[in-house]
Amino acid sequence: MLTYIDCQGIDLPYNDKWKKIGVSVSGGADSALLLFLIAQTYKCEIHVISQTRCWKTRPWQRYNSIQVFEWVKNKFPSKTLVRHEGFIPPDLEWGATGPNIIDEYGSLKSGNQIILRSHNEYICHRENIDAWFAGVNLNPDVEIEGALEDRNTGHIPAVFNHMNTTICHPFIHIRKDWIIQQYYNLNIIDLLQKTRSCEGDRIDYPEIFGNLDYSTYTPGQYVPECGKCFWCKERKWAIENVTT
Repeated sequence: MLTYIDCQGIDLPYNDKWKKIGVSVSGGADSALLLFLIAQTYKCEIHVISQTRCWKTRPWQRYNSIQVFEWVKNKFPSKTLVRHEGFIPPDLEWGATGPNIIDEYGSLKSGNQIILRSHNEYICHRENIDAWFAGVNLNPDVEIEGALEDRNTGHIPAVFNHMNTTICHPFIHIRKDWIIQQYYNLNIIDLLQKTRSCEGDRIDYPEIFGNLDYSTYTPGQYVPECGKCFWCKERKWAIENVTT
């Protein structure tokens, strides 16, 4: 039977029969916090699902997700954390083709959206995962150019069942300022520092990234942030609203 656990002021769905929980982790602040809260709250085996995306233009994204996984794994050594990695060809990303494929559910989607959903379904089925979590949240309550309209439409239920897995979006009614605040409240700023929100690269901002791409990037090296994309501006807005 599904109940709820109060965690930092939000309700996390809970079922005492769950043995395995899945969580999507991109390497950003939203999914990193969600993974931390899940590891802190649940006794279940945790399966982390990540994707290699934009590997030619933003190869560092993969390593951000790995760093987040390793940090949480080391923070909770008694927990069982398993990482699964998928791959999305750059040619199929929204930015390359837009939504141009009808998926099996009859919706027009981009290639990356279909791969993300399908890979999650596959891992949840293969690993017999009872519940899967994602850190989808609202846009800021101020206008920022580039914000995704569907983040505020409430089109995703907070909890529902799909293919015998309970799908959970515990952040669906909160914004990034609340998310960033939790890093300070929980004293895990070092985890926040391992996350990355910037979606910029040498294609859009050559004046910032120079020749930095898959051929020149070395894992672990410093990578600048563009400060111009929506995701950079959203993070800046959230940090400015934090109470320390």
